[in-house]
Amino acid sequence: MRGLIKGLFILFSLMLVTTALLKYNQPSYERPIQKNPDTNYSEEIGEKLQTTNFTQKIIVALRAAGYFPDSTIGYLIESPSNQLITIQLHNLDKLEKSTESEIQTIVNSIAETNDLQLFIVNIRLTDVH
Repeated sequence: MRGLIKGLFILFSLMLVTTALLKYNQPSYERPIQKNPDTNYSEEIGEKLQTTNFTQKIIVALRAAGYFPDSTIGYLIESPSNQLITIQLHNLDKLEKSTESEIQTIVNSIAETNDLQLFIVNIRLTDVH
């Protein structure tokens, strides 16, 4: 009986030591910390919009073309291929396709001139009473 207990104790100890060695001698896998590239792009484009006075250039160009935009423009930037600009216009009863196309052309022209990616233009009509 003593031999059986001694054998089980040795077997248990051997299993414990083997498990500990396997656990502590495994190669560690470190995940590299990556910054979200979209976040970096959003910050970069935000700075570029400010330094180029992009919003002001859009407003001035739209007014020169006979439109009445708000003095603010909204941006939603997710990536270089997914940039949305929202422009609110006054004094229009209906939004024609030709109007949308012309505004899209104005925005894209200014974007290209300022070394920016092209925008998807969202136009909203607002009533001024």
